[in-house]
Amino acid sequence: MRAAIILAAGASRRFGRQDKLRARLQGRPLLDHVIEHARASGARPIIVVVSRRTTLEGVRQVRAWKARDGLSVTLAAGFKALRPIDREVLIFLGDMPFAAAPPMRLKPGIDAVRPWCSGMPGHPMLVRTRAAREALTSGDRGLAGKLRTAAVRGGPASILDVDTQRILRRARYHGSRGAAPRCKEALKTGR
Repeated sequence: MRAAIILAAGASRRFGRQDKLRARLQGRPLLDHVIEHARASGARPIIVVVSRRTTLEGVRQVRAWKARDGLSVTLAAGFKALRPIDREVLIFLGDMPFAAAPPMRLKPGIDAVRPWCSGMPGHPMLVRTRAAREALTSGDRGLAGKLRTAAVRGGPASILDVDTQRILRRARYHGSRGAAPRCKEALKTGR
């Protein structure tokens, strides 16, 4: 089975005082867009890793108590919530409101697949659960550099993460036009 984990426990230091994942884009919070993409992927269950409780409908919430200790702590909290039958996991980032899952499949000998755009790795990333769990035990670099990873062609939505208020304004502009920017424009927004 394929599950989805949405990482939404970051401190958002560069964004300012406002709760980044509750910031509005097209009339809805950023996190709602990501949850919608996870649902559209067909992955079940959808696990959202948060640093503090929030109101979320139709998803399983998991709290990463020590999220400030790094990405591996947040990832580990999400992986701990998986069921034994969840062999693959789509990992979404809570601040990437345009990033839908492209068609991806794990082939033999490959532990992960992720989209790339203009030479930049993107999200969501599809990982083999067993391999990811093993990789999480070896430091706090995330998963990408520790797994045998294949690339698929991604669009600008796969690399546009909303880290600052300026990037949110650009995302609102492109969202009002009905699309994310092209890859090179996404890179200029501050990735």
